[in-house]
Amino acid sequence: MNRSLRLILIWTALITLTVRNVSAADDTVYTVHVSPFMQIDAMTADRTATHPLTAGNVSFTNNRWFARTSSGTGSTVRFSTDHAFQHVASPSSQRDARLTLTNMVGNSSGRWQYDVVTDVTNYAAGDGTATVQVSSRAPGTAIITMRVDFLTGTASTLRQGQYQMTVIGTISEN
Repeated sequence: MNRSLRLILIWTALITLTVRNVSAADDTVYTVHVSPFMQIDAMTADRTATHPLTAGNVSFTNNRWFARTSSGTGSTVRFSTDHAFQHVASPSSQRDARLTLTNMVGNSSGRWQYDVVTDVTNYAAGDGTATVQVSSRAPGTAIITMRVDFLTGTASTLRQGQYQMTVIGTISEN
């Protein structure tokens, strides 16, 4: 082969190698895991009232709670008394408590609903717990308003002093 033909062949081979497109690909997937987050906060400070010394009940109105869930299946929010109203100095002296859910404002995406609107303790029968409940079917927030009633019963047997009861709010994933 003559020298110029050999140079042309070598030059063509070099161009072919240079023109050939050699490539590779890879990728990275980025994932963020969001665990279910649930929150419940009492928006109302501790409350105190003076009994009118009549047969009427004492109501604590507009007790607001904030609930939030990120659970895809929603959450259940329960409000329960720790016991009936008990006299601080003499716990055997008791009065019943009534919990009533009076309002709920929740975002529509959470699909919030009332499950149990009102409940009353019955300390005489050994039932010191009243529980009311709302739930959501999806992630969302709600402000729940509750009324708490001190049920006087027979006013003449009402012992002088302070009666106390605590409402405990809990939230759990459905």
